[in-house]
Amino acid sequence: MNKDIKFYIPFEGFYSSIYDSIIDGILESEISEGYLTEKETENINYNNLHLELSKHIFDCILELFNDEFDLFTDNNYITFDGLYSPKYYNYSTDKIKAIVSSEIYLTLLNKFEDNNVFIDYVNESSKSSDGFNSFYEGINEVKKESSIFLEYLFQWFTLSEFRDEVIQFTTEDIHEIIYNNI
Repeated sequence: MNKDIKFYIPFEGFYSSIYDSIIDGILESEISEGYLTEKETENINYNNLHLELSKHIFDCILELFNDEFDLFTDNNYITFDGLYSPKYYNYSTDKIKAIVSSEIYLTLLNKFEDNNVFIDYVNESSKSSDGFNSFYEGINEVKKESSIFLEYLFQWFTLSEFRDEVIQFTTEDIHEIIYNNI
């Protein structure tokens, strides 16, 4: 197993989220203070803005994750690979694309395959339900596919167990990134 693994890191996304609200608030403030006009806001490259913000969010998530679980000596254990934005937001939201080595994956698997809080989360959230037929039901099925395991791991971390910490940390220095991209 020497192949790199591509996977998604779920986060709040940019559609109707805290990040979207911060962007809108800054734009409204800039317009009301006379630094921007409505016309100028129409020319903002939101794809680039979202990409730059997703890099920041990615770095923050890795730093928090490593601080919480102390697995690696630095925060470069996973590589940013871009931003996935769905064509339509009615089924999903933005996700960060990432790449990890098989060695790092095995470290993460060994750390979390016996974590009862994580296992309970996966077992509950991977269940089939009305309108949803799960292809990976339960931790034993999720572990069989490395990219699925990693997506559940970071979904648990960013959107469940450490959601408040992730939002707080990722939004602390976000204003500068927005100002540099509008």
